[in-house]
Amino acid sequence: MRRKAPSWVRVKDALPMESQRVIAIYRGVYHHRIVTFWRDAARTPHFGHPSESDGKGSQPATHWHPLPKLPKG
Repeated sequence: MRRKAPSWVRVKDALPMESQRVIAIYRGVYHHRIVTFWRDAARTPHFGHPSESDGKGSQPATHWHPLPKLPKG
């Protein structure tokens, strides 16, 4: 039996866990990319790459999706 795959999550409904790698959907500069979710010192949520810890490279995401587990073997 197949398990149901996780669906896309609206950012307005829920956020990933801190430092979780996800696929994020954006309006504007990017359409989608694999990023890390993090919060800055003011607890503002960001979807970006770890090297963008200043928040300047992160973009406002609309949806996110957990990455699939890697295959065994």
